[in-house]
Amino acid sequence: MTLFGSLSSGVSGLTAQSSAMGAISDNITNVSTIGYKNTVVNFQTLVTKQTSTTFYSAGGVQSKPRTDTGVQGLLQSSTSQTDVAISGQGYFVVNEANVPTLNNQFLYSRAGSFFQDNEGFLRNTSGFYLQAWPVTSLGEVTPNNDELSIPNQNVISTDYLATVNLNRVGGTAAATTKMSIGANLPANDTQGETHKTDVQFFDTLGTANTMSVIYTKTNRDNQWDATIRPALGTALATTEDSSGSTYKSIGTLQFTGKPAEGAAVSIEGVTYEFSTDSTISSGNTRVTMTTETTVAQDVAALIAQVINKDSDFDTTNNRIVADPGDTTAVLIEDDGTRQIIVDPSGLITSSGTPATRQVSTFTVRQTASAYRDYAQFTFSGQPAAADELIINGNTYIFQATGSVTAGSTTTITIGTTIADTLASLETAIETRDAEFAAGATTVHVRTDNSVTGAANNTLVLEALSSAYTVTFESGFTNIPKEPDGTASYTAGTAFTVDKSNAIIFNSDGIPSAFNIAELDIAQFKNGSHDMDDDASHSPQITLDFGTVDEANGMTQFGASFTPVFITTDGSQFGTFAGVTINAKGLVTALFDNGETRPVYKIPVATFVNVNALDNRSGNVWSATQASGDATMREADNGPAGQVIQASLEQSTVDIGEEFTKMIIVQRAFSASAKIISTADEMLEELLRTKR
Repeated sequence: MTLFGSLSSGVSGLTAQSSAMGAISDNITNVSTIGYKNTVVNFQTLVTKQTSTTFYSAGGVQSKPRTDTGVQGLLQSSTSQTDVAISGQGYFVVNEANVPTLNNQFLYSRAGSFFQDNEGFLRNTSGFYLQAWPVTSLGEVTPNNDELSIPNQNVISTDYLATVNLNRVGGTAAATTKMSIGANLPANDTQGETHKTDVQFFDTLGTANTMSVIYTKTNRDNQWDATIRPALGTALATTEDSSGSTYKSIGTLQFTGKPAEGAAVSIEGVTYEFSTDSTISSGNTRVTMTTETTVAQDVAALIAQVINKDSDFDTTNNRIVADPGDTTAVLIEDDGTRQIIVDPSGLITSSGTPATRQVSTFTVRQTASAYRDYAQFTFSGQPAAADELIINGNTYIFQATGSVTAGSTTTITIGTTIADTLASLETAIETRDAEFAAGATTVHVRTDNSVTGAANNTLVLEALSSAYTVTFESGFTNIPKEPDGTASYTAGTAFTVDKSNAIIFNSDGIPSAFNIAELDIAQFKNGSHDMDDDASHSPQITLDFGTVDEANGMTQFGASFTPVFITTDGSQFGTFAGVTINAKGLVTALFDNGETRPVYKIPVATFVNVNALDNRSGNVWSATQASGDATMREADNGPAGQVIQASLEQSTVDIGEEFTKMIIVQRAFSASAKIISTADEMLEELLRTKR
């Protein structure tokens, strides 16, 4: 009956408007809720099928609430560095558990009011924990499950996502990887003058170390040598050019106590034993010491015995010397002869403790040919009669008898032994060529220690103030080799004796070339990683002395030595101090030593139909069949919005609009109630007709 239908229609109106009022109430009460999305109640008609064209059957109205999940709320700045908001599409992934299991559901939220709880986990005010991808120190996403090696960034599970925990960040220390130095080297310095720059660097354990860069004016105009000795507590310092060739390699034995009776060290295959008498192990070389000697005297005795025993070491090449700054330390350097292996494991004190800071074997690398002070020619046999050798433009012919100089040619007598022949050649060179002064070390003959029984079989020619060539003419018998046995000389081909120094300036005082670019440091006493090109160790230290053809580092002007700047990276141990979060969601830990380290990357979940997400208590949503599955994306990429640190997304509720709706709903509710009261009066009137 139409009157009863009118009553039902009025009731549906009351119900629908009550629903609208409920949504308005929730909207108004959540006006300050972070990330809240307002609910809009729409209405649709309920139509009764009409069976007559002359009679209307009432239907009613039905409410259809809809949450505008995809609407962006205003972003408001916050004072908390762990508050985050999403500017654009997407949701944070959260979980109700701080350590989720298979029984804990992953949910989605825009409420980024996260704070650090008592266990270090980031959770929001609703109690949900922020999920993110773990990353390596390089910021690369890695699986949360250590048993997995390949990250799958679109799988939402505990294998790939982890709850952000800032208590597990810990501390950090960073090794030095770059060292920049600027200074003016005096243009009017004479050969041999030195200057020094002291530099601090950090090893992989964050320990501060110091070393010095020593600049020495060479015999070449506008060229300077640069020497870096091993820092205290290290065994080896090796400088390289940009191609990785060795410029200079220096090892050290830093004595910390007096060697015990019988203590020994092996240097280039020869064992030197410290003893107060002549009773030493068979085959060893005795280093004489008395009970009154100091450590410095023991060091001096060791150096003297090495020079005496091993002809590869002499007083001219400085392959082994006492450290100028510490008489209890030995410096060992190759001059191009061959690499030097040092084994200090047998150096102990009377109490059985190591007598040196270095306890393991280390290798002093061979200097590359371009950076050697000497060219060395080791003869394995006598030259033959009529063999010709041209040195610095002068020709020397070997003959059986007589040493005669005629014109530009000098005849060299072939002696009974190689030593005799080379002695005659040395005398002839010093007599013939004014650049090789008699009695100096510019040309001399020595024994090659690697050849058993050899005596003075190696001709040594110093690099002069300008380059010169050495040519063994075609047909030369027994072409010599380098002391390490490599064949570097070819008959008929000129070999250039030259040396490129570390820093070369042009005539304007601006650097034209740098021949040291990297520094290797080996065997830290404290157990730090070596700094070298081994991928499992710490990287080499890059040496930056400026730019070629620019005055932005080292210069050579007519002024005093002037340090300009010293900058290095790396740092000592630092504790966690806070985080920064960039627009792509990368969470970077900050430490009080100035270092930073990426620790997490916050993903953004997007959906095809965000308005079909299922609303849950706590301002979170869950995926439904209608919304589609979540697609995990990196923030600020494609449809995913940016992650904004120290900001919160405000509620999308417009309180003025809600109050306006409330008035409309109240009037509509009253009108629906009036329908019911009017229909009731009409029924009452109908009942009175029966009376």
